[in-house]
Amino acid sequence: MKKVLILYSTGGMGHKKAAIAVFKAFQKRGNAVTAQNIDTLEYANKFYKFVYNELYVFLMTSGKMLWGFLYYLTDLGPVDAFMRLFKGNTDIKNLPGLAEMITRENPDAIVTTHFVLPSISEILKKKNDLSAKTFVVVTDYGPHAFWIAKDIDRYFIGADAMMPAMLKKGIPKEKITVTGIPTVEEFTREMNSAELRSKYGIQPDRKTIFTLSGGFGVGPTEEILKELCACKEKIQVIAVCGHNKQAYSNIEAMRDKLNYPVILFGFTDKVAELMAVSDLMVTKAGGISVTEALNMRLPMILFESIPGQETWNEKLLVEAGAARKAASIKEIPALANAILSSPVVYDSLRAGIEKIRRPRAADDIVDAVLRDIA
Repeated sequence: MKKVLILYSTGGMGHKKAAIAVFKAFQKRGNAVTAQNIDTLEYANKFYKFVYNELYVFLMTSGKMLWGFLYYLTDLGPVDAFMRLFKGNTDIKNLPGLAEMITRENPDAIVTTHFVLPSISEILKKKNDLSAKTFVVVTDYGPHAFWIAKDIDRYFIGADAMMPAMLKKGIPKEKITVTGIPTVEEFTREMNSAELRSKYGIQPDRKTIFTLSGGFGVGPTEEILKELCACKEKIQVIAVCGHNKQAYSNIEAMRDKLNYPVILFGFTDKVAELMAVSDLMVTKAGGISVTEALNMRLPMILFESIPGQETWNEKLLVEAGAARKAASIKEIPALANAILSSPVVYDSLRAGIEKIRRPRAADDIVDAVLRDIA
């Protein structure tokens, strides 16, 4: 029986969700392989937990421009080369016990949905005599330098459009496999939309807009809801606030003042069902959330994407014709109206989605890993 470790980080829920998708795909292989999901932050000291939780959330909410600056700065060749002199050892030091655990488990393969493995893989192979093959699942549609390491055995990327950037960063083509970004099966399964509409109180004579701001609930959902009052199409809105309790309370207090119904959720694990009953999604371009929408064939309006990784995602979707970008909140109602009122426009977005949609990503990743370690 083959043993696989899957590494992720809860600093950003997308890494965890991708890891769960890969883990479940391994589970379907029965006794051929045993897989274990590991949150690397469980091994982190207080400093790293602060950096990957509190500081990350602060940058996503109040320091987006600073985040974008740091993202692009650390992706520059000279800066990246300098950071590689110490980053791996720093990560090992601030994740005490992680390297020892990996060595003790002695897996046949390590799959990561976070960039910590590329940072420490060379140290593990040289100092800890690690023989496992290493695999990186890039969870956005663009490769930052932190994902890249010369000794990684294979990269799984989300789209063909990423290939030039990967090659430019020095990764040989034979080490790159285009699989798509993995999502759990709920986002590829056929659902009974009529039953779900009844379950969630969706009015059949209205078009449904789904607003999503990620697990942390950091988007300007309240402002978007106010602006959508200007939409000429007859609508209703499903609003998911994630873990943002303040946003939930504010929307609950204001929804009686809106000229359309709002179905309100805090954090929910029923996102696939909510997408299944929606006609359009308004969201920032998080790698996992937009991939879930692609797999559900749900057209998108992208707004306030975080500079850096979400800029890559936004570019891919807009260029493929799978989404429209709103430059300001005030543009959202007009875009929503244009999409929902025109079957031609709506069908063109659906056609763009079909170009880049890869619903078998998790299974394709597992197939490739098992072939490589056979």
